[in-house]
Amino acid sequence: MPAQSSSRKKKKGFAFAHLAFMVAVITALFLLGVMMVTNLGSISMDLGFKTLTLGIGPRMVLASLVVAAVSLLISLFMCPTRCAPWAFAAVVISGGLWGGFALYHKALKDNPPINDVATNWDRPLDFSERMINIRGADAPPVEDLPRVPRNESLDWGGKTVAAINEATCPAAKTIRDHPITEDQVDGVVAMLKASGYRVWGTSPWRVEATYQDKFYGFKYDMVIRIDPTSVDVRSVSRYNAPDLGANCQRVTEIVQKIKAMPVLPGVGA
Repeated sequence: MPAQSSSRKKKKGFAFAHLAFMVAVITALFLLGVMMVTNLGSISMDLGFKTLTLGIGPRMVLASLVVAAVSLLISLFMCPTRCAPWAFAAVVISGGLWGGFALYHKALKDNPPINDVATNWDRPLDFSERMINIRGADAPPVEDLPRVPRNESLDWGGKTVAAINEATCPAAKTIRDHPITEDQVDGVVAMLKASGYRVWGTSPWRVEATYQDKFYGFKYDMVIRIDPTSVDVRSVSRYNAPDLGANCQRVTEIVQKIKAMPVLPGVGA
């Protein structure tokens, strides 16, 4: 009888460990699936990112983590050899997902609540009418002097995006020592395409393009203004949410790549 009782306990522990592993995997697949269909545009960004990922996702992950932790405790007492690896795998998967949400909230705290970065706010860059139409009615407005609402952040509320850019994105500065000629506009376009941008329009004085990330498909619209003695860059999110530093990263990358382009002889002399 004791042997039969021990065997039943091991079977129950093994079944619960399997259940915990399946719950963890299903939760991970749910979040991955939501990310994929949102990226493809099959569901809206509000539904995919805000509701399913940020709304339902953390609750599913927390439930999965609790089940995995209980399963691990049971496994260690009932059948550590057979059950514990499955339960431990469930803890690792659920813990990793929970860590991902924790990193997201840390990024929210570490970055200002903006979705717009530019190298020049004294003479703001604007988008063409075509680009505004491409952005759509749901995109945040492209303003000459945007400001963070006072009730949105204790640290940044009431400040202009220009002041926030100055404090948090040091590379977002007008390029004055590396002029781009009309003959080099095609090189700028090629550089943008090689960097993963879709270019919408070009002229001797302006290039407009969009970058789409590989996860949820967030889009960042960019305009590059080319003057005889300077170059300016602006990147604005198409989805109305804090960009977690993404636009600063985009602008910094493009500024560095423009500076790396060769200067034609006699230009800027």
